[in-house]
Amino acid sequence: MALPIRETPILFGEDARRFLARMNERQPETPEARAQRLRDYEEVQKAFEEGMAEKRAREAANGGIDPWFKQI
Repeated sequence: MALPIRETPILFGEDARRFLARMNERQPETPEARAQRLRDYEEVQKAFEEGMAEKRAREAANGGIDPWFKQI
């Protein structure tokens, strides 16, 4: 059984200042990392579109019901 999720702690004093300073630091993305992220995104987007096309084809072949998913 899963453990309950604990509350997020509230930061005070020096911990809060350090946290805010780190959040305000800009960490630029390298051109290589950006290119890799965009390639990964396009790959996932393509797989999603292919999966949706297959789902629409199953629905069209079965009168609007996709047999892979139970209708509740």
